[in-house]
Amino acid sequence: MSYRTTAAAAVLAVLATAAGAESYNLQSAFPKALPVLGPGIDRFAEKVATLTGGEIAFKHLGAGELSPPFEVFDNVGAGAIEAGMSFAGYQAGKEPAAALFGSIPFGPDAIKYVSWVNHGGGLELWREMYEPYNVVPMPCGVIISESGGWYTKEIATVEDLQGLNIRIGGLGGEILARLGANPMSLPAGEISTSLETGRLDGTELSFPLVDRLMGFDQVASHYYFPGWHQPSGFIEFYMNKDLWEGLSDQNRAAIETACMDLNLWTIGIAVAAQGEVLQEFRDKGVTVQRFPDEVLAALREASDAVYAEQEEADEMFGRVMASYRAFSEAYDEYRALSSLD
Repeated sequence: MSYRTTAAAAVLAVLATAAGAESYNLQSAFPKALPVLGPGIDRFAEKVATLTGGEIAFKHLGAGELSPPFEVFDNVGAGAIEAGMSFAGYQAGKEPAAALFGSIPFGPDAIKYVSWVNHGGGLELWREMYEPYNVVPMPCGVIISESGGWYTKEIATVEDLQGLNIRIGGLGGEILARLGANPMSLPAGEISTSLETGRLDGTELSFPLVDRLMGFDQVASHYYFPGWHQPSGFIEFYMNKDLWEGLSDQNRAAIETACMDLNLWTIGIAVAAQGEVLQEFRDKGVTVQRFPDEVLAALREASDAVYAEQEEADEMFGRVMASYRAFSEAYDEYRALSSLD
């Protein structure tokens, strides 16, 4: 255990004993050992305790300690767990538009994503969508652009994707399926073995720092970019709606402020850590490269088709995409005028 982790635990312990303190379970959908995300949730809990003067102390629980990752949302809504940290794409089976608050294929970078959700109407739609489930969400940690994935074979043309078993979910999986790939859902712990045995031909998971932890460089030699399926993403914090509404305005503001802090912290610490890891991969013989332009163009075309179908089938999906596109039009114009490229 690092000095910082020990010190943070000590701070939380002291603050939690303050008069009137409320201790809430914060169930994560992610392992505590996961780089960036695990320490980030500890940071969030520490900030909330500090900002509320110890009135709120979140207990960070790793994946599976109270609830399986895909069941955290329902348990928080039911009040069995007070709060969760998860990925909105996990809720897409209930609400297809939830996927758009996890990532938007061929969509925004981290700064644009944060700007739209917090200042372009995205958060209001997100909370409206979750209201029937008795859950109040917000972005609480930003995932920088992921890699495009690890492959055991070279992807030189669109045809090379046909028939491949690729671990990818959500909208990204639907998009790859249009190009003839077979998207599969697998827990993170099964990916490396599946690549080694041939059950999988490719996988996406995260950015290099996390992918190194999973050992993908030992079982696949082609590492592709960009992360077209997730140019940026959000970790979502959510709390039981009844509990949230019972908090004071000051304590709700403290939680929102701690999430804002975590958004900035995760962007900064993750971006700075990737270059060294990429060089490690190269030194081990991994080919690090971009997808061919032909492949990216086909993926973009398939994305447009998937979006059109989803917007037609689901009203909320259409409203969220309309909100994002309206914000994007104004944002992109000024960015283009200001670009030095």
